[in-house]
Amino acid sequence: MKRFFVMIFALCAFGQALSQQVYRTEFSVFDTREDALKNDHSKSVRHIRFAPKQLEVVDKVVVMGQNIDIPTAWSDYNTYLHIQNSVKAYDLVVNGQLVASVEDLNTPADFQISPYLRQGSNEILLLVRDAICGALNSGAQSNQVAQFDGSYLFAQHRKHIFDYDARIVQEEKKFALELDIIVRNDFNFEEVVQVGYDIYAPDNKLIDYAVRDFSVAGRSLDTLNIRVALGENSNFLWSDQNPKLYRLTLYTKRDGKPREYISFYVGAGSTTFADGRLMRNGKPIEVKSAVYNAVSTYDNALAEIKALKAKGINTLLPNNPQPEWFYDICDQLGVYVVERANNNPVEQSENRKIGGTPSNDPTLVGDYLSRVKAMYYRTRNHSCIVAYALGGDKAGNGYNMYKAYQWLKSVEKNRAVICTSAEGEWNTDISAIGQ
Repeated sequence: MKRFFVMIFALCAFGQALSQQVYRTEFSVFDTREDALKNDHSKSVRHIRFAPKQLEVVDKVVVMGQNIDIPTAWSDYNTYLHIQNSVKAYDLVVNGQLVASVEDLNTPADFQISPYLRQGSNEILLLVRDAICGALNSGAQSNQVAQFDGSYLFAQHRKHIFDYDARIVQEEKKFALELDIIVRNDFNFEEVVQVGYDIYAPDNKLIDYAVRDFSVAGRSLDTLNIRVALGENSNFLWSDQNPKLYRLTLYTKRDGKPREYISFYVGAGSTTFADGRLMRNGKPIEVKSAVYNAVSTYDNALAEIKALKAKGINTLLPNNPQPEWFYDICDQLGVYVVERANNNPVEQSENRKIGGTPSNDPTLVGDYLSRVKAMYYRTRNHSCIVAYALGGDKAGNGYNMYKAYQWLKSVEKNRAVICTSAEGEWNTDISAIGQ
């Protein structure tokens, strides 16, 4: 047994894993609308808590695992594994096959593990180890919760909503919802996917609902673009002073019945930047910020963030990506967030020689980009996020930060991208966010 684990670890260390990490909005699906609105998985039949137990320690690698029974009914489903609060780097092994090697300790990650599963009992292992390049995590803030707390598996039908991107834009005095629903068809041939949605205003009035038939080619993704006029009501513009949110629910229909509900909230308006300042709905944000990390539980974070807002703090600066519920809290309370990728080296930050600071080591560019992509996609739909930081305040600058800036600007057209270590170089939109 030990020999097997050492062999797997050696493969991981040499980077031979074909990563199945999925970059998308962080969500899971619910069986009913009511459960989606309450965020209650207690009755979900395709949602399983993942709580691996320590099995043994091999050459400083802690082997943790859990056996999961996959029912026959899941044969037409894709299974995703969500992992968070890892504490250390890890390698994911499913039924003896290496799925992914993960160096980022602080960014929750999703994996598509269906190709590795079988009907009946499945062994899912995490080989928890020191990071190969531990410097990238040295300035990060760890959570004070149990290791892998909040991790889970869930299954989606092979014809499913894979991701979404929602915006409520203002044109003169009128609002419009721009909703891109990314639909996945994992069957071999073209299939019609029935996609439904409904939209409620902040005053809980139903604005619109519909079901669209959408043809998707076999083994592919396609995007359903929806635009809905929301009318005129400037009282619904979201900001720190007016945190009113629209509620959206997405679902698919099969055999005439709604299935796989996803519910989320969106604020009306836009965040931009101009002349080195953050703007919300065309007006400068008077930033009053504090460094804050949600290191324990939802209830503790809710109380702490409420207390910070009562003191006049309107912008939070976490050291690295936070639990998904942290952004929900900030959306609901009206607190801005500068989202930060977990590129957090603190040593050699001023050494600009190639390979001096890790941020100027081209061999690490893949690590930097992976962390920025994971940060961006999982939280891009949250109204609270007013800017993105490429890494920690002392992360240094160089080739990897240049590439990270270019990639993020290619997908994010409105919100500011910040490199706090740019020191006058071109790869930052704003020099700093003051406290």
